[in-house]
Amino acid sequence: WALLLAIFVPWTAGNAGLVSVTGLLGKMAEQQLEIPASRAVSVAFGGSCRAPGHQRLARGGKAGGARSRRAPGLHLRGGALDAEEEALLDNLSLEDNKKAMPKCNVVLVGHVDSGKSTISGHLLYIAGIVDQRTLDKFEREAKTLGRESWKFAWAMDTSDEERAKGKTHEVGTASFTTEKRRYVILDAPGHKAFVPEMIGGACQAEVAILVVSARTGEFEAGFDKGGQTREHTLLIKTLGVKHLVVAVNKMDECKWGHERFDEIKNKLSAFLKQSGFNPADVMFVPITGLIGENLKTPIDPAVCPWYEGGPTLLDVLDSREITSLGADEPVRIPINEKYRDGEVYLMGKVEIGTVKVGDELVVLPSKKIISVAQVFEEEEDVPQAAAGVIVRLRIKGATEDEVKVGDVLTPVKEENGRGVATKRFLAKLNILEYRTILTTGFRCNLHIHAVNVEASFGKIHGVLDKKTGQPEAKVPRFVRPGQSAIIEIETDEAICVETFKSVPSLGRFVLRESGTTVAIGVVTELLTDPEP
Repeated sequence: WALLLAIFVPWTAGNAGLVSVTGLLGKMAEQQLEIPASRAVSVAFGGSCRAPGHQRLARGGKAGGARSRRAPGLHLRGGALDAEEEALLDNLSLEDNKKAMPKCNVVLVGHVDSGKSTISGHLLYIAGIVDQRTLDKFEREAKTLGRESWKFAWAMDTSDEERAKGKTHEVGTASFTTEKRRYVILDAPGHKAFVPEMIGGACQAEVAILVVSARTGEFEAGFDKGGQTREHTLLIKTLGVKHLVVAVNKMDECKWGHERFDEIKNKLSAFLKQSGFNPADVMFVPITGLIGENLKTPIDPAVCPWYEGGPTLLDVLDSREITSLGADEPVRIPINEKYRDGEVYLMGKVEIGTVKVGDELVVLPSKKIISVAQVFEEEEDVPQAAAGVIVRLRIKGATEDEVKVGDVLTPVKEENGRGVATKRFLAKLNILEYRTILTTGFRCNLHIHAVNVEASFGKIHGVLDKKTGQPEAKVPRFVRPGQSAIIEIETDEAICVETFKSVPSLGRFVLRESGTTVAIGVVTELLTDPEP
């Protein structure tokens, strides 16, 4: 064995991306290390350890392969494992089993400067995703800008422009694991100018954390007319987020005052009820994102006696019951992002169905047929991904220019549940605040799943009676703010949508004009014949 190791160690170290010694070394690991076959790991010299069946990320490679996990100090020798190696292998087993844990997508929304990115970054630090060395580096760099408090936010805000201004422009994505779940964090922008980006993140989430600031004046700025607390709340409800947690941040600014917490809770509860949320199902959690109090570790009763025994933010997230989606339905994957790294990669959430390696799918509305070469959950190369998971797909059969953000992947054949593209559909609309009446021909921007397209009002079929919910007998020529109506929507280009009844996530939409949310609605009927 010593001779074999002497030959294999230097050779495999220099050819880590070309050689697999899984069979030989896996067997050696089972026999020499005396571990059960069910716990045997695949060891490749050079420090890369992974579960059997995972593809190797070539040394120096980029996204496109499974991320290797370094295991310092693991070596082959005779005899039983010592305590350190037992712990190491247990950690590897836990890491490889993360894929089997329940998954949940969480979006952080709220008014600008409420602390969303800081909370996200601190959760990553608590989970060990951001280490102390990296955090110290962020702190030094932020200090040069006179903004030491931005150190946690920089874990999510990675662009130079975001860091210079302290404002999130795009949805930041990261993940961490608790004892109960695997979470994907979607850190949405809070500034009014970036509501379209916020919508793109919120439409992928099952749970929303609405972050509000307890600092005097900041809560009021977000909650009063024109503030993003109100608009974000309406948007997440419209986009189908089922679970809402309110994180009352910066509680240290009001010395953890119970009166301030109750004031915010009472004002928000009334508005949440108007927005369609059941206040009894909404948890309010006092936290301090910068210091990290009550994120994972309960707040000291000496600091906040009135909340003694109350749940932490992570406790509340773990307690949410996330219902399973239709994994056996025909697949639908709206494309949220695309890029080229040698080959074409697409990113999006599997809304329903299951996507597998080798699947042939059609891109709608372009009708381009592609094949799925690889499926990734975060950086893990997996054989398939079911509904509810945000995936990255390496595809063949289409160039980057032949696929657009907002396109939808569906089965190729109609008998297998192929989707349809249309430019006209009937919708039930709730008209929100607007400066004038709305008539046929009204122009606006339509946001539905990952699509942002210009649209206009077609025929107004009727206004709904507030008591009965049925259309009134008289067909109106216009609609007013506060009314609900059945209206035809016409888009400037074909898009892939579904009725709300068949696929809710592809049947909810928002209409915006001049930076204001004008209406929210659901698709009730597709008005064009399905495309062949």
